Amino acid sequence: MLKKICSVAFLAFLATTSVTAQQRRDFRKERQELAREEREERRRMRDERTERPAIAYGTNILRLAPLTIMDVGVGFGLSYEKILDKHQMIGLILPAHFLISNSNDDFFSGSNGYMSNTQTYFYFTPGLKVYPFGQRRVTYAVGPSLMLGYGGGQDYQYDYRTGYTTNVDVRRFRLGMLVNNYVNFQLGPSFNLGLELGLGVRYLDRERVEFSSYTRTDNKDLDATGQFSLTLGYRF
Repeated sequence: MLKKICSVAFLAFLATTSVTAQQRRDFRKERQELAREEREERRRMRDERTERPAIAYGTNILRLAPLTIMDVGVGFGLSYEKILDKHQMIGLILPAHFLISNSNDDFFSGSNGYMSNTQTYFYFTPGLKVYPFGQRRVTYAVGPSLMLGYGGGQDYQYDYRTGYTTNVDVRRFRLGMLVNNYVNFQLGPSFNLGLELGLGVRYLDRERVEFSSYTRTDNKDLDATGQFSLTLGYRF
């Protein structure tokens, strides 16, 4: 009798242990499944947050700069920007500027009084933009730009051979680098207002002056340079 009781108790213990072990396995499996679902939900929400700007804003931007100021003069510009990556944090920008400059020195010409000449310049400043905080209603970006400038016009300069100041043709070629800071204000999905400020160094500043009897070429020293623009943009 005692032997039967012990056998029954042992079988009951085994059954209880088996049920408990199965419950533990089911509990662990349920926890693993919940953890997996939680990770999937977090991943889905993160993807939605990162993909939302790409849906809200276009990756192509055309900008008009009604006001551009550089060390050579004042004018206007146009630019095209392409956002390169899915998270909209890197852009390639291609700006072009048309600038007008008066000659540095006025020239006194008898009865005509003081006269000055106007010179025109074309600048191309391609560069990269990095958006550290992505695309928002108020967006900040920073990045380097290459500065290429060419132009000139008539100017009054002193001729060392004749000893007189004369009207000459001047051509300048400039090469440098800028580090630009950009702030854009999104007025809606398509339109934005922007401010751009760049500071840098002009590595090459070559001036070619054509006098009546000869041509003089000067290479100026390394110098600081800068740029400021007010822009109006359209995204698509």
